[in-house]
Amino acid sequence: MFQLYKKRDFSALVGDTFNLFKLEGKNYFKNYFIINGGLLLLLVVILYFFMKIFLDGAFTAARTNNDEAFLNTILSDLPLFIGFGFGMILLIILASLINYIYPVAYLKLIEENQDRNTQNLIQYIKSKIGKTILFYILSIFVAIPILFIIMALTFLLVFVIIGIPLLFILIPAYTSWISLSYYHYISTDAGYFEALIKGYELLRSKFWPVIGSNFVMQTIVQITLGILIMVPYFIGIASILVNPEGMEQNPEKAFSFVTIMLTVIMIISILFNYTLQNIILINQGIIYYSIREEQENISVISSIDSIGTNEE
Repeated sequence: MFQLYKKRDFSALVGDTFNLFKLEGKNYFKNYFIINGGLLLLLVVILYFFMKIFLDGAFTAARTNNDEAFLNTILSDLPLFIGFGFGMILLIILASLINYIYPVAYLKLIEENQDRNTQNLIQYIKSKIGKTILFYILSIFVAIPILFIIMALTFLLVFVIIGIPLLFILIPAYTSWISLSYYHYISTDAGYFEALIKGYELLRSKFWPVIGSNFVMQTIVQITLGILIMVPYFIGIASILVNPEGMEQNPEKAFSFVTIMLTVIMIISILFNYTLQNIILINQGIIYYSIREEQENISVISSIDSIGTNEE
């Protein structure tokens, strides 16, 4: 079984993230799609119809060279457009909540040596959904303003060169701080501000390995996502280049093809972005348990307790 409480350096933080998926990946993603797959599928369907209305209006305006055509197309389907828009926002919020809780739930079940089955995961997610909503509502008023201040100062420093490398340090540091705070907030009885303080302490205690690990994972995810998005894009471009005369002779078909291509790219982007975010969130969880082990020697204490239990 995967060992959560373990002292790790930078390479171990990265390597053990992939080791966990090597051991638990099949079960992890099976349960992930059972729990969150329905919401993601519904989100994709609503996104398709929302994008269709929007792109039909945009292409009609481009084809007729009439800016009012876009507005007229949207207005003609306004109830559907608004309904799909609200539905999309609601589903994004729900899918995102589950996306953030699920890795915490999975690692918590490993910590407690419980079966990582759908029933246990759903039970834990339901018990923590309220705390997760509260965490992100409070973060809107506390953590996000801090991010804006950091970004503003960093962009000002860009003009004197020093801000450019700071961007590659502060962004991973900020996201790790929030993730570690969230893990502590959900996994313990700590309050919101207590969790933020604890998250900062955890980050500071192993600063460079944490942000280095986060940066590596973010880079891997973004490169993978970029490749997955570019494949249908290049297929679409190649199709246009192979038959440019047909596209010119039949503009309706060309616009329809471009609409489908853009929608497919958007759908792939959303599906894989949600899925690949699990890698980053699991990495942050491994960081959380690793630093706690360094500070509290939990595995040693647990081993001593188990020896005492066995002797009895």
